[in-house]
Amino acid sequence: MAFSAGQISQKWFRQIIRWPLEALFGFGLFYFARLLPVRFANCAMGGLLGIMAPLTPWHNRALRNLTHAMPDLDDAEKDRILRAMWRNLGRVFGEYPHINSIVDKGWVEFVGLDHLKVLEGGGFLIGAHIGNWEFGPFAALTTGKKVAAIYRPLNNPLLSGLLHRRQETYGGDIYRKGREAALGMVSALRKGQMMCLLVDQQLREGVSVPFFGHPARTSISHIKIAVKKQVPLFYMRTERLGACRFRVTISPPITLPDTADDAAVLALATEINHEIESWIRTTPEQWFWPHRRWGKNI
Repeated sequence: MAFSAGQISQKWFRQIIRWPLEALFGFGLFYFARLLPVRFANCAMGGLLGIMAPLTPWHNRALRNLTHAMPDLDDAEKDRILRAMWRNLGRVFGEYPHINSIVDKGWVEFVGLDHLKVLEGGGFLIGAHIGNWEFGPFAALTTGKKVAAIYRPLNNPLLSGLLHRRQETYGGDIYRKGREAALGMVSALRKGQMMCLLVDQQLREGVSVPFFGHPARTSISHIKIAVKKQVPLFYMRTERLGACRFRVTISPPITLPDTADDAAVLALATEINHEIESWIRTTPEQWFWPHRRWGKNI
C-alpha cells in the first residue's frame, strides 16, 4: 500500500516530535506528582486540571454526554458536576504515583473482602472509571490474589511504561485488548488470578446494551466466559470519600444465568449496566464523562 507524501510527513511528525513531547509532558507530570507529598499532589493536580480542562474541547464532549445521559439537569448543575469531575480526574493523576503508599496508610476502606477470601480459584471483578478506579484491584491483592488486566495500547507508545509500572504491582498477567485478551482471560482464571475489568467504556465490537436509556456498545465476553466456565462475577465499586480517602466495595457473587445464549447474556449485561448507572447517578462528578460511551455522534 502506497502512502502519500502528506501521510509520510504526518507519520514522521508524530513519531519524532509529537510523541516525544507528549511523553516528556506525561512523565514530567508523573514525577512532579511523585516528588510531592501525596495530599499536596492531590490538591495541586486537582486544581490544575480543574482550571485547564474546562477550556479544552474535551469539556464540550463531556457536556454533550452528560446532557445525553441526564437531560433533566439544569445548566448550573451540569457545570458543577463537570468542574468537580475534572478536579477528581486531576486528583487521580496526582494520586497515581502514590497508590501503594495510600493503601499502606490505610486510607482505602475495603468492604466485602470475605467474598474473595473464600474463593479457591479465579474470578471477575467488574467496575467502572469512577472515584479512583486504580484502587479497585487492591481489594483482590489484600486477600493474596494476583490480578490480571486487559489494556488498550496507548496512542503514544512512549508512554506505555506507565501502564507496565501499574501491572508490576498487580502481579498477574496483562493482555492486549482484542483476541489476545479473550484467550488470556481464560488462562488467567485457570491460574487462579482475579480478572479486573472496567466495563463502562465503548467497545466497538460489543453488543448494544441500554445505558442511561440509550444503546451503548458493551463488552459481553466476560459474561460468556463466566457462565460457560462457572466462574464468579463480582461488582467492584470504587468511591472517593475525600481528598485521599476511598472505599472499595466487593459485592456478593452476581447471579449467573443457566445458559450463555444471547438473550440471557444480554439480560445480565443490561443488569450490570444498570448497576453501574446507579453508581454514576449517586456521584456523577466522579465518573469520566469525556469518554465517547455512546459513540462519536453525541
